[in-house]
Amino acid sequence: METTQQLTQERRRAVYDRSPDTSRFEDQSALVLRLERNEKYVRQLRDKLNSYVCEPNTYSLFERLQTLKNGLDSFSRNNHEIIAAIRDHRKTVEDYVDKVKQQFSEFNELRKDVDEYVDVARNY
Repeated sequence: METTQQLTQERRRAVYDRSPDTSRFEDQSALVLRLERNEKYVRQLRDKLNSYVCEPNTYSLFERLQTLKNGLDSFSRNNHEIIAAIRDHRKTVEDYVDKVKQQFSEFNELRKDVDEYVDVARNY
């Protein structure tokens, strides 16, 4: 019969003695989760652009809206490709770090552009 202290020590050893593959998998999971979360935000941005409040009143706003929607579609396609590649283990997670960083910066830029468009569209 094992004591609670022995069980606790075994659990600690199990946590600290993880193999590198396990930590890599956790990094992979966190990365995929973050990309999926960004995908959810992209859907929310698209819904915002499709709302009645954001309907374009001028041709320039219409063009800007189309550009933003195309940018969101392109971002979403790239996001799905990266997620699929990471899940299929085509390359190591480290090989995708630069692409993921670029995706995050592109997402932030798209979000900023959508917010600017919404402000302009509401003021018309």
